[in-house]
Amino acid sequence: MKKWMLLASLIWFSSCGINQQAKQIKALEQCQFKVQQVDRVFLAGVDVLKLAKAGHVDLGSVGGISLAMLRKNVPLDAVVHIHINNPTNNLAGINQFQYQIVMKDQEIATGTIDQQVRVGPGESIDLPLGFQSNIYGLLSNQSVMEDLLNFISGKDPKQETLLSIKLKPTLSIGNKLINYPGWITFDRKLSRSALIL
Repeated sequence: MKKWMLLASLIWFSSCGINQQAKQIKALEQCQFKVQQVDRVFLAGVDVLKLAKAGHVDLGSVGGISLAMLRKNVPLDAVVHIHINNPTNNLAGINQFQYQIVMKDQEIATGTIDQQVRVGPGESIDLPLGFQSNIYGLLSNQSVMEDLLNFISGKDPKQETLLSIKLKPTLSIGNKLINYPGWITFDRKLSRSALIL
């Protein structure tokens, strides 16, 4: 009898934990996401933010990037700060999640954040996403390359480009981690002013 009660208690606590996580993820889906700023962007070792501040960029003439293009390995190392505002009356959060950052229907980066993210009701947080990726496929598309160059070297600080940020939360069930079925997707504009702060 005691074993049965213990098993029932474990199932009850487990289902409460799952319901609580699901409620927090639902609140997260209703949060407002904004690309706050870009801290660091190195492309094949070249400081892209420094080039953006200079106002004129020709990635093809930058030695490290040209060589990386020839090798078909153009490493991108960047930190993007995402501002998350929770307008709901519920706690929004996730324990762990996978993310993708997509530009022009091309995946720029993907990774996993192994930390808890919690945003209280009516509160905001700044979430830095650091990533490293090979973006040769993105830059080998001539149209995308031209758009990217125009964005980086543009004179208008209000110039914008569209980023899609995708999150796939992970639910904790006992000792197991189970991926959320599908992605939570947010399309957000990144202004050039975020590069030249």
